[in-house]
Amino acid sequence: MTLAGAAIVALAVLLVAALVFGGLIVGGRTVRRAREARRAKLAKPARQLLLAIAAGDDDPDQVEALVRLSDEVWQAVEPNAIALLGKVRGEAHTTLVDVFERRGAAWRARSRLRRRDPVARAQAAEVLGNLGRKDALLPLCDLLGDPDPDVRVVAARSLGRIGDSGATQPLLATLASRRMVPQQVVATALTRLGPAAQGALLASLDDPRAPIRATAAEVLGLIGAAGATVRVESALRADPSIDVRISAARTLGRLGTRTALAPLLDSLEPDRPVVLRAEAAKALGELGAVTAASALTVLLSDIEYVVAHNAARSLLRLGGAGRAALTAAEHRAELEPDDQRVLLGAAHAREALAAAELEDLRQLAR
Repeated sequence: MTLAGAAIVALAVLLVAALVFGGLIVGGRTVRRAREARRAKLAKPARQLLLAIAAGDDDPDQVEALVRLSDEVWQAVEPNAIALLGKVRGEAHTTLVDVFERRGAAWRARSRLRRRDPVARAQAAEVLGNLGRKDALLPLCDLLGDPDPDVRVVAARSLGRIGDSGATQPLLATLASRRMVPQQVVATALTRLGPAAQGALLASLDDPRAPIRATAAEVLGLIGAAGATVRVESALRADPSIDVRISAARTLGRLGTRTALAPLLDSLEPDRPVVLRAEAAKALGELGAVTAASALTVLLSDIEYVVAHNAARSLLRLGGAGRAALTAAEHRAELEPDDQRVLLGAAHAREALAAAELEDLRQLAR
């Protein structure tokens, strides 16, 4: 065979292969669409039952109808049921949980936690979390180290929904793991555990890993752990990690105890990191201590914008005394128009007062 003939044969083979491959793609899409259409048709009546329950209709006949659905129909509607279970609250949630439990959904979910498909593992974890199954604590904690990052996130959220304080340490440990879970996801899950997690969170302030200490300090503020104030104050003063000290400052503002005033004022000193000074200035506004007004007024002229900006907004939160300090700073520029720092402080005061005026007008317009 000549070279030209061989080239023609090769081209013909490629064309046939392309046609076959294209046919397989089109055929696969057709089959998939037909399967999805059939599934949607099967699920339609069951979806109507789900929506009725979500709307508060707990008719026993409708509940029984869902429980008695064939496995084929339930598999078609299950994704909708799982999504709805995570959204509804109150009696509707209780009713849906009853349906899932009676259909053996918890048992099936447990069996799917080790599937090769990460989507199956994630769906199983979501079901167990939405059902509030405390007996799933250990397997869900194991999933915090799953190779798939989405599975780890779902597992963390599910542990938060279950609300067992035994998940506190495993959740925190993921922050220092090679297979970590985002800090915001962990903090949200820990917050849902509530006061029961306070003991483990306090112990974690002594952990050698800074991300764990920082998150523990943050969550103590989110759950309103006023009894942790002394320990958090110590972290603000002495922790070697700036992230931990920032979290501690934020938490002290949230907890609102008067003993927090001194360490927060100390964090405003010029030799402190800018991010810490800015957070401390913001926290003083949340603390609501009028005695902080003079220190915050000084910060209006700070060369770091975020520090001065936060100080101005905190003065607003101190009520009449804070607004009086802002007004005085604004008028001071008229007396000392050549002092750049005075002008800088006046600009921040003016911005804060204008924002307050806009908010007042917005409230009146409602």
